[in-house]
Amino acid sequence: TPQEFKVIAGTDRADRRENAEPTPEFDKVRVFPSAPQHLDPDGAELWRTLGQQLVAAGVLQIPDLPALEQLCYAWQRFRKKAKAGMDITASEDNALKALFGEFGLTPTARRRVVSNLGEAPPANRFAAHGKPPRQA
Repeated sequence: TPQEFKVIAGTDRADRRENAEPTPEFDKVRVFPSAPQHLDPDGAELWRTLGQQLVAAGVLQIPDLPALEQLCYAWQRFRKKAKAGMDITASEDNALKALFGEFGLTPTARRRVVSNLGEAPPANRFAAHGKPPRQA
């Protein structure tokens, strides 16, 4: 069980902690690469604008680049069909929405993003071990 879950459950004990718990540490993208050559102007524009914003926010990591490339490619296919007056299929629409959601680019996805920057950490509602918090 990951350490964070033990803390939430209230079962965390120093004598039971594992010292070598693996944590994924990926390098953040600091210098954003140029757009892949197979992207057309619509895909390349999304690559540049979105990529630079994600880098500036400090949330884009190296393993995220293929997913961003996939999003840009799906976007260019959507734009190509839209310009030709063609409808996209339901599966193409769902795939594009899912990719946007992966990067927190829809209103619903943004509500799921939690940031504690500059805020006090939330209180641990499990700290009372099932007892309701005391009223002041």
